[in-house]
This record gives sequence, C-alpha cells and structure tokens, in this order.
Amino acid sequence: MITTLFKSTSGKSLVGRFAMLAGGIAAMSLSAFSAQAADDPIVMKLSHPYPTVTQHHKNVSKFKEEVEKRTEGRLVIDVFPAQQLMPITQEFNGMLSGQIDAAYSLNTIAATLDPLWGVLELPFLFDITASDQTHLREFVQSEKGGGALKASMKEKGITVVAIAPTDYVGATINTKRPIKAMSDFEGLKIRIPGGKYLSQSLKELGASPISMAYAEFSTAIAQGTVDGTITGVLFTYDNKIPINYLSQVPLWYAGLPLVVSNRFFDKLPEDIQQIVLEVGAEIEIMGFDVTEQTVSSTLEKIATEMDVQVEPPLTPEVAAAMREKTLPVLDAFISDNPAGQALIDEANRLRDQ
Repeated sequence: MITTLFKSTSGKSLVGRFAMLAGGIAAMSLSAFSAQAADDPIVMKLSHPYPTVTQHHKNVSKFKEEVEKRTEGRLVIDVFPAQQLMPITQEFNGMLSGQIDAAYSLNTIAATLDPLWGVLELPFLFDITASDQTHLREFVQSEKGGGALKASMKEKGITVVAIAPTDYVGATINTKRPIKAMSDFEGLKIRIPGGKYLSQSLKELGASPISMAYAEFSTAIAQGTVDGTITGVLFTYDNKIPINYLSQVPLWYAGLPLVVSNRFFDKLPEDIQQIVLEVGAEIEIMGFDVTEQTVSSTLEKIATEMDVQVEPPLTPEVAAAMREKTLPVLDAFISDNPAGQALIDEANRLRDQ
C-alpha cells in the first residue's frame, strides 16, 4: 500500500525521482560554486621587502604564476614588493593580525616569531659554496631539518609553503678592506637584516653589527654610518651596491621562508591547499637550482663590471679559526632553544654522511 502511494502513473518510484532531483540540484550547486569561484576568486595578499629586480621577486612571481594557472584562477595572488605595505619586520605580525595573508621573508625575521629558525644564522654550520649548496638543500628537505622548522612554525600560526633560497648569502661586502683573516673584521660596522645569532657572530669576530632594513642601507653606506653588510651575491649585483670588496664568509644562510597565515591557508579548499604546497615545493627546488647555476658567474660580473675586489673562499685554516671563535654562538642557540640541538645534530649528520 505504501509502495503504491509512491508510484507514479508511469510506474516509476517518486522516491527515486526525488533522489534524482536532489542529486541534480546538488550537481548544479557544485557547478555554480565552481563557476562562482572562478568569477569571484579568493585573493591572497602577499608582501615581500625587496625590489622587483631581485631573485626574491622572481621566485614570488613564479609562485603566483603557477598557483593561478593550476587553480584556473580560483586563487589569485596580489604581490606587493619593496615594502609597499609594511616593513619586513612587521610582516609576521601582519599575517597573524590579518593585514596580509602571506609573505616571502627572511629566516632572521622568522626567528623573531619562532626562535628555532635561528639555526639558519649559525656560523659555519653548513658546508656550502657559491656553486654547491647540497648540504643546506638536504637539510631543508630533511624531515628532521626543514620538516621540523615547518612543523614548529605551524604551531605559531604560520604555514611554511617553502624554504627557498634566493642567493648565496656568504657575501661580506664593504668599502674598507677584504676579509682574508679574522683580524680583518676588527672595527668594521656591518649592517645586518636582524638576527640575534648573526649579530653575536660578528661581535665574536670583532665587528660591530648594526641592524637595519635594506631600504636604509644605501644612504647609510654613502654617509659612512656603516662600512658594509652581509648579503647575497646576486643581490649585490642586481642592486649595484657601491662597495669595494666582497669576501666569502658563510656566517648565515638563505633559508628564506615563503609563508601563509594559518588563518588564510586553513580556510582554502583542500585541492587549492594541495596546489599551493606543490608549487611551494617546486619553488624550493628552483631556489637552490638558480643560485647554484648563477652565483659563480655573477661573482665574475661583480669583479669586472662593478670593479669590486672579489676574494676567493676562505682558506681551510682561516675558516677553522673563525669556526672555533664563534662556537659560543652555537652554545647560546642551544641554551636559548634546547630543541635546537636536534637541528644541529641533523646538520652534522648530513655533513658526515
């Protein structure tokens, strides 16, 4: 009797027809949502501190291009370079407060939110050269290295999409003298982009670190407020920084985090989240590839086109003496961050394998 009540004159179950109608409505709703997402995309506001001529901006531009293409325009990334929105020192707070959604920052700045990131400013921890960053690459891609840094930052409210270098930052550039021995650091006023342990390293070597944003550096070096800075080889060339000497001293490393706030990332559809992470992993690889392929030739251009005295890498004896002198910096890092010992152990393991 009940069955008869739900039969149409054609003999088909009205329940079945209702189910088909409901399924059709759901399908149309899903289709409409997809169309709406393309017509009215999610917008990510991404800030970074450097000029558009730099590799920093090129990496961001590639990230934007690939994400927008693979999401078919459902996620659009608005990039604001050169501190248009805020100084680099405010970007993490800006993400946590919702002023911006993402940033391509520095590890020294990341360490102000998550001190474990200070591991990337420990002197002589990684054995890398202008043309070979294998040791750092393996650490970043290791679960106990870069994986641990990403997990720690996630707990602080930030999703790390990539740890992608833009340069070989073993360049100590200045207007006074080349750095061939530890004594050559004595009395130099060196601008740094922040970083507790980078500052301590310079003090141990006899220099005076001065923390300032790059936007202030050009005026500062012209006026003699600082004698030089520790920066990247590609960055030095792209910006034609007016210096006389470039020395290769690996006091910190370009483990630059491309980051998105959890507040923004966790609300993205799962497929878009996956695309963002996939592209981030590719940008990470690209960052290492580009720097390894271009830094050596760029050193030659700095010497010939900018008339800068470019020094070869430190001799093993000088490097060993500087490493020994700066060991208290590693001790300070472990004292401040007991969990940091595991990161140092991982770096040492990868060096020795």
